[in-house]
Amino acid sequence: MLTFSSSALFGASRKRNRFAAVVEELGSRIVQGEFRPGDPLPNEADLGREFGTSRSVIREAVKSLAAKGLLESRTRTGIRVLPASDWNLLDVDLLGWRYGTMEPQAFFRELFEIRRMIEPEASALAAERASPDEIAVIERAFSVMAQAEADRTTAAAVMADLDFHRAILTAAHNDLLLQMGKLIAVGLLVSYRISTGHYTLFLGRHKDVLSAIARRRPASARRMMERLLSETWDYLDTRFEAGKA
Repeated sequence: MLTFSSSALFGASRKRNRFAAVVEELGSRIVQGEFRPGDPLPNEADLGREFGTSRSVIREAVKSLAAKGLLESRTRTGIRVLPASDWNLLDVDLLGWRYGTMEPQAFFRELFEIRRMIEPEASALAAERASPDEIAVIERAFSVMAQAEADRTTAAAVMADLDFHRAILTAAHNDLLLQMGKLIAVGLLVSYRISTGHYTLFLGRHKDVLSAIARRRPASARRMMERLLSETWDYLDTRFEAGKA
């Protein structure tokens, strides 16, 4: 199953301990449908025996899954699975678990549909609102992207690409948009695992977005980001289809 625990992408290392293992195993089983909405989970003692860990670790894992909207724990009714409508689908762990249950092309299409709703408008706002320093951050990210492409350094390319898109979200000066950063990170990570060819092909499209923002042209920035995302999707979609042949 594809996971999204890269410290380079998400800014924090995830120590692989028993707590993390329990969260991942239980979360995956819930998302895969092994436990249905309304179903009770085994009690803490039984789960502790199953995973070979203490009840305190199980209790913390349940709290973590409850925070993601997967579980509800009540004194009288115990631990129950919540319906998918309650799940925090933007949670990075949950995105990874869903990827394991969905057809990859469908999962990626979902991510790209959201990106195409958000990023063009964020680019337009950045063109209107970005400070000179924020534009400089976007420019630096693009420079690193260009250098990574020349050096053929995939890890650096992924991080630079993510920095470019995150810098645009920041420059839009809308705190809610910043919450989309991890979603974009997942989309980029999946993109690179499908094919790295789009990086070189669409480096120029990133430059078009940067140019429109730097020149304070919101309509152009919106249009350039729409083009970047649309053409990237078309390219990667052909890779999916080729893989089915």
